[in-house]
Amino acid sequence: MNTEALPLERPQLLTDIVCDRLRQAIVDGELKLGEQVSEVQLANWLGVSKTPVRESLLRLKAEGLVDIQPQRGTIVFQLDARQVAQLCQYRAMVETAALRSAMAHHRKALLAGMQACVEAMREAEQASDLAALSRIDMDFHHQFFLHCDDPYLHAGYAVIRSQLVALRHRAPIANAVSSHQVLVTAVRANAVEKACALLREHVLENEARYRAACAVN
Repeated sequence: MNTEALPLERPQLLTDIVCDRLRQAIVDGELKLGEQVSEVQLANWLGVSKTPVRESLLRLKAEGLVDIQPQRGTIVFQLDARQVAQLCQYRAMVETAALRSAMAHHRKALLAGMQACVEAMREAEQASDLAALSRIDMDFHHQFFLHCDDPYLHAGYAVIRSQLVALRHRAPIANAVSSHQVLVTAVRANAVEKACALLREHVLENEARYRAACAVN
């Protein structure tokens, strides 16, 4: 092994903070889908220099939350009708694969996680807490990936995760408890094909809501 000292990158705490703040601004709608922003504008808004903003935007580009275009600057993501359809199809594919794996290897833990999310949904639904419902909805579907053994499925889901968070916040599901409880029931019965079919149907039903969130006709 080469014993020559290697320079280590110091933690970029300010960049982490700025990135988290901009991500949340996109999710919450402070920054609108399709909105054009600039490094200077964002730096002034957050009271920081342009450097952490620039680094944060590069991270958010990798997450699919912004598009950095030459001559135009940075634009918050916005999907057209075709992209919304592709997103939903891709999501259905990776989620059903993860659910199948989780049921095969860790069904008991999967079931416990799903049921806990449904109970939390019930409380949020009764309180009309739409922000909490969106967050718990994300947690519910993340259970499939937490309990599957395929790291490639984890990586595949990460590609779309940030966009899903933003779209869910803008288009919360109306019947959260009932639409997720049927999945819990199928998993409890170890009905793999039924659970996967229900999940695929559930995911694809989101297309119209996501189109509306993106203002796509």
